[in-house]
Amino acid sequence: MKKDIFPINYFKSILTIKRVFTGRKQLNWFQLIIVLLFINGLMMVPLSVNMAKIDSYPVEETYPNAFALLDESVVDELESVEYSEGKLSLPDSFYLETEDGIVGGNISSSKEEQALEAENALIFQENEFVIKDQDNAVSTVRYTNDFSIESITTVEQLQDELSRQWFIQNKGFIVGSLLVSIFILLLVSIVVISLGSSFFVYLTKRGQISTIQTYKESVNLVVNAMGLPTLIAMVIGLVQFNIITMIMIQSFGFIILLLLVFTKTRFSDDVLEEEENRKR
Repeated sequence: MKKDIFPINYFKSILTIKRVFTGRKQLNWFQLIIVLLFINGLMMVPLSVNMAKIDSYPVEETYPNAFALLDESVVDELESVEYSEGKLSLPDSFYLETEDGIVGGNISSSKEEQALEAENALIFQENEFVIKDQDNAVSTVRYTNDFSIESITTVEQLQDELSRQWFIQNKGFIVGSLLVSIFILLLVSIVVISLGSSFFVYLTKRGQISTIQTYKESVNLVVNAMGLPTLIAMVIGLVQFNIITMIMIQSFGFIILLLLVFTKTRFSDDVLEEEENRKR
């Protein structure tokens, strides 16, 4: 009988309770690693789709001291601003210095260098604004064509618009960093759960009924049991994204499926053969 090639053999092994158990010998260690990465990738799909929709980021949490410099006096100074084709025009320059830092607009290069020597600074120039927050690296953000602060009347509105501009320029880095971090956390969680569960499944070989012989068989069985719950979690995540709900569906689905496999097979090929003989 011709055997299915990888990964077709894996997908067939996750379709029924019986196949989850009987397919426990099909994958080698390299293929098991690939499948674990694939399972983790499925969990990342709804997260990536959701991240792509993000259009703002609370930059005041990244630069709290610099954004704290924004007050009504800064809003008043920007009332006469004009913006067109990526350029900000102020009829007059301003330079507001406080104990906490400096906010300036339309200032010379020498003045800008002087302002950036302060602990915190926020500088509005013709093509960009510059943020300095204590020991953090100085961030320069170029204005986009849709940038607009001409109608801004409150500090909160100004903070939101500056946050949006900063996020547009740094979206790739922010989203990429978050995705990598979550990918690693999910992968570690899946690997720990898989290897830990496999150890307890492997211990059943000491029983008189179980026909599981190796730890690799246990890992293959567990990975098979994780496949269908993960696919369900991914689909639900695409419909209504909630990472906690997805993890719960994957975890509880895996536990329930593994219990069903044990109930039906007792982890024994002999039990399955006896059941098949009775059906005949």
